[in-house]
Amino acid sequence: MTLYQDGRRVVARGITFINDNVLLIERYRKENNQMLHYYTIPGGGVEINEKYEDAAIRETLEETTCDVKIKEYLGKEYYPNGICHWFYCEYIKGTPTLSGEEKERNNPDNFYKVVLIKMSDIDNINILGKGKEYLKECYKKYINEKGTIV
Repeated sequence: MTLYQDGRRVVARGITFINDNVLLIERYRKENNQMLHYYTIPGGGVEINEKYEDAAIRETLEETTCDVKIKEYLGKEYYPNGICHWFYCEYIKGTPTLSGEEKERNNPDNFYKVVLIKMSDIDNINILGKGKEYLKECYKKYINEKGTIV
């Protein structure tokens, strides 16, 4: 069961770089007869009695088939219906591929796709929440000018 605090769903998301690319989920979602297009950082609901770090690792694996490990806690974000815990993750292994619940519910009106986006393209895409802000922070801190993880 998913954890709620003060009526808000608690989620954990992990920012992961694979070389000079960031691992994202591209979304198309129909809402009020309009198709929304945006990107999210892999992650999802924290289960009751689960550590936030473990949720970020589990959700990244479930959604993208990529194994990661936590390197740093980045912060907490509040929004009307949720609380998000943000982490920087180190890529360990796996081929980025859609899996889990997202693959099961994938359809033309609720579309998911795992993508690798170059950091040079980040300003041209819509990423929900503080994702873009944290991405840029992590990139400056952990990736050198040659696009290599330090």
